Amino acid sequence: MGRFLGLLVLGLVVLAPPSMAMTAADLPATPPEQERVVDQAEVLSRAAAGELNRRLSDLTSYGVEANLVTLKRVDYGSTPATVATDLLERWRQQDPRERLVTLVETRTGQVALVASPALASRLPPDLLQSTAEDTMAGQLRRGEGYRMTMLRGVQRLDTVLAGEEDPGPPALEAAMPAVRSNVPSHEETTASNALTWVAVLLGLGTVIPMLTWWVFSR
Repeated sequence: MGRFLGLLVLGLVVLAPPSMAMTAADLPATPPEQERVVDQAEVLSRAAAGELNRRLSDLTSYGVEANLVTLKRVDYGSTPATVATDLLERWRQQDPRERLVTLVETRTGQVALVASPALASRLPPDLLQSTAEDTMAGQLRRGEGYRMTMLRGVQRLDTVLAGEEDPGPPALEAAMPAVRSNVPSHEETTASNALTWVAVLLGLGTVIPMLTWWVFSR
């Protein structure tokens, strides 16, 4: 009986799907152009995927074919960067145009952003790394949604491709409000003294006439 159960468990392990662990070979063989978002992890709504698809399509005006891929996890021994690079090379063999691939592993929140070597002058490696890590992955780890995070990354690259200055990643946190000191400033002290003198003069203006009337009425 124990041997039978052991064989049954082994069979289930062998026949079970690889928990959606994927490599470049598991993704489309040719680069998708009509639907540039390949949401294997199913983390984007239809509206979000459509919006991202339009923004990625806009990059063709700069001669860049861009795609976004989401995976739940990459295969053992691989990293998001290696899968993205393999996928880029695979698609370049089918279509030699300049390409940009963004790959998101949702299990770990890692993001890889790779581009054709010909794009290095316009999209240098340090920009791609900062966009992937700071603009995208960093915001995902802080709880930002996939839609907004991906849109920010695409917008940052769009800005640079348009010849404008790199806006950089989003601020890590909002500016903290200034801490109010318990020690009064010079202006506060001056204002406080003025109010004191006004109160004293008003008091005297009320008391003196009353005393005068009391003295002369006796």
